[in-house]
Amino acid sequence: MLAVIAGAVLLTGCQQKNAATVNVKVVKLGVPQPNVQVYMFRGDLSDAFLDNKVHANKNIATDESGVASFEINSLSFGVSSDQATFIFETFDEDEEVNGKVAASVKKGASKDVTLNMDIL
Repeated sequence: MLAVIAGAVLLTGCQQKNAATVNVKVVKLGVPQPNVQVYMFRGDLSDAFLDNKVHANKNIATDESGVASFEINSLSFGVSSDQATFIFETFDEDEEVNGKVAASVKKGASKDVTLNMDIL
């Protein structure tokens, strides 16, 4: 039992060490937008499912400065990759995409991107 617990702790530590962070700043006409839901998708911009938030891997609301910080664990990168592309989107009240940005990030790295709402 102790070996199982030690293995789980070690695995969790490795995943956190390899975790990437993407900070998505949401702006509209240059003004940061607080309390906006940002949806994260794995894949490239040609994926047909991206414009449907049901298929999102994760969603986070922006803070008072308009930033949503996504911690992406190493499992989200895939088995043989140390870099991956993620797409971040916002939706309007009619469930239409009103903002989109892509970010390629390496395991263990941090990246800041800006998502402009209403500019597609």
